[in-house]
Amino acid sequence: MVFQLIKEVRDIKRFNQILAVLFEEGFDFLLIRAKLKHNIPLTKRLMIKLKKSEERKPEVMLRKTIERLGPTFIKFGQILSIRPDLIPKEYCKELEKLLDKVPEFSFNEAKDAIEKEFGKKLDSIFLHFEKKPIASASISQVHKAILRTGEKVAVKIQRPNIKRLIETDIEIMMYFAKLLESHVDNLKKFKPAKIVSEFKDWTERELDFRLEARNAKRFYQNFKGSKTVRIPKVYDELTSGKVLTLDFIDGVELHNLDEIKKRKLDFNEIIKNGFDAIMTQVFVHGIFHADPHPGNIIVLKDNSIAFIDFGIVGYFDEKLKGKCIDLIYGAIEQDAELVVNTLTSMGMESDSLEYEQLKSDVGLIIQSLQYSSIKEIKISKVLEEILDIALKHGLRVPPSFVLFGKTIVTIEGVALEYDPNFKLVETAKPFVERLVLKRKNPIYAWKSFVHNINRYKQFAEDFPEKAEMVLDKLQRGSIKVDIEDTDIRKLSLELDRSSNRISYGMLISALLITSAILINVEKGPAILGIPILAFFSFFFASLFALILFWSIVREKIRHWQ
Repeated sequence: MVFQLIKEVRDIKRFNQILAVLFEEGFDFLLIRAKLKHNIPLTKRLMIKLKKSEERKPEVMLRKTIERLGPTFIKFGQILSIRPDLIPKEYCKELEKLLDKVPEFSFNEAKDAIEKEFGKKLDSIFLHFEKKPIASASISQVHKAILRTGEKVAVKIQRPNIKRLIETDIEIMMYFAKLLESHVDNLKKFKPAKIVSEFKDWTERELDFRLEARNAKRFYQNFKGSKTVRIPKVYDELTSGKVLTLDFIDGVELHNLDEIKKRKLDFNEIIKNGFDAIMTQVFVHGIFHADPHPGNIIVLKDNSIAFIDFGIVGYFDEKLKGKCIDLIYGAIEQDAELVVNTLTSMGMESDSLEYEQLKSDVGLIIQSLQYSSIKEIKISKVLEEILDIALKHGLRVPPSFVLFGKTIVTIEGVALEYDPNFKLVETAKPFVERLVLKRKNPIYAWKSFVHNINRYKQFAEDFPEKAEMVLDKLQRGSIKVDIEDTDIRKLSLELDRSSNRISYGMLISALLITSAILINVEKGPAILGIPILAFFSFFFASLFALILFWSIVREKIRHWQ
């Protein structure tokens, strides 16, 4: 265990800090199960036990723990909050409360970062650069500036040394996730190691601002000429992996309802524009803004909206677009069969799916909608329930569908906060009708037909070559069959354990024989009358014998338990 820890985790001090926070926040039971309790000093363990701990819900405990663990974990929690396919919805709702309470870094550090990235003095790039940031988050902070050519811009600068800090924390997360997956049966179904691996991929993309710039430019082209949506322009010459320069958008954040009311803006028009923009991104452009935090949507003075922060985007291909429409349509039309068939045909069926139980659970949602008019149906609630059922049954939901669902939930949530009588179905109806008509359009049907013909043509062309490869591998006996079976895995572990014990036994025998020979042959320094080499041979033989004996006893105790 210790050697594995040293191998996989570079910063042992940070590892122990994280364990201490977990222990103090009430997750000692996980540390015990993961066999990490010994890493907590005995004095600290006694002090925590003596304190009276308040009763808290596990999701609240998790949020409090994440808040104490710093920027990487806060970012991790924020991403988990928009992924109800990975964790239960009550945890998602609690983690939505996480805020980037990260202190801003100094102006000098921001200045140094810009000058290092572009090889120029700050004064030669900007006419004016505000020393105090207008926003500060876990990965970066944003400064308002004016270019030498007069344009107002927002300059996003990566935190100094943040990449190393995130890499260190993710190493520790991964080590801990693997332990939990191995030792805590209740957590296996959530696949913690896979979640951390996905988080690692996301953060790597977010740390490269050139990828965000590429996304922003694509959105800019998609909405060029739009009267209701504005996307900030990217300044390529002032953009690098660690600095991103965009048009400054002057407006009100969507969640600032008081300011929206104060400016007498038309909120219903704003929500309509926002919803149409998201649906256009998903079902027309096939790429959408996937970080649905209301702070990333800016309301402008003419009721139009602007999107900022393009670090996380989702993609919808034609197949997923169609399935998503079928899913929403099936829920609204109260067709449980269509909902279940759509879910399982999305290519996300689990290995041990109980179809009838899934159908029954979906049926319960549909029943709750039966006595509601279309106007009374909350799309966000329907999507939340479907995602919750998917998680319960271990369905592998496409992440883009989850992100789309979470975006809809956020938009409807903000609208309901402003107007409790708001009906998203009414706002969505014209757009959905256009989508349905488009799918029925002969031109759309013809395009779909041509696309499928091309797929079949490609399949027919590739089939002989692929079949020949398979037959060749069969002939050479190099085909690998991936079989996963619990009994086979147990047998493999038992064989491995037995071979280790045989090796220990042979080593002990060899040391004892060596010791016996050296007692009669060797002359020179001695301990307790025994030649020194013979003594150490006997000592290590005894030590290995005790280790072997303890491993056998421990296995018997575990078996009896």
